[in-house]
Amino acid sequence: MNDFKETFLSKLPSPIDRYASKTVAFAEWLQAIFTPITDLLKTIVSFREINNAGGKALDRIGDQFNQQRGEADDDFYRIMIRSKQATNTGITTVNGLLDVISRSLNISKAGITIEPLRRYVDGKLNDGEPLTLKISNIPLEWARSDFEQNYILDRIKNSVAAGVRVDEVSFVDSSSTTLNIRGIASSTLTYEIVGEEENG
Repeated sequence: MNDFKETFLSKLPSPIDRYASKTVAFAEWLQAIFTPITDLLKTIVSFREINNAGGKALDRIGDQFNQQRGEADDDFYRIMIRSKQATNTGITTVNGLLDVISRSLNISKAGITIEPLRRYVDGKLNDGEPLTLKISNIPLEWARSDFEQNYILDRIKNSVAAGVRVDEVSFVDSSSTTLNIRGIASSTLTYEIVGEEENG
């Protein structure tokens, strides 16, 4: 905060002796008064950011996007708010869906794949269901409960264009295991854990 003292002294008109003991003492007194005020203002600005806000401050940010907290903690509530921000854009293209996923989880789009089930394989159209997608390789370090997993699944499902269905979503966690979640359009979810294969 020495910048305030030096700035104040530098702005004084020339008839005033900037380095007289009383002038310097007055500048130091002003600095002591303004330091907690400026620190408070910096804290207020910081807590208006989703990544820094917590508790009631984060609830107020969520209210701006009509996103209620429910049973989420601060970390997952940030994901909920980001996903609401992303889906509010209304872009339902592949890039729009990737944007929803990456902005929601605050991750890179790199590695996440979105594939149609009905596609050409070796020059021939397979018998996959039309207008149906498979999404793979979404990091899943944060989903610790059914509430968190179901929330992001519903957000992904509701972010696709009208008439398009998400049939399968594959998450990858930090231990290199894969969690496959199939049939998310139905009311029943089946979880299959595939562990990392051992070498040798």
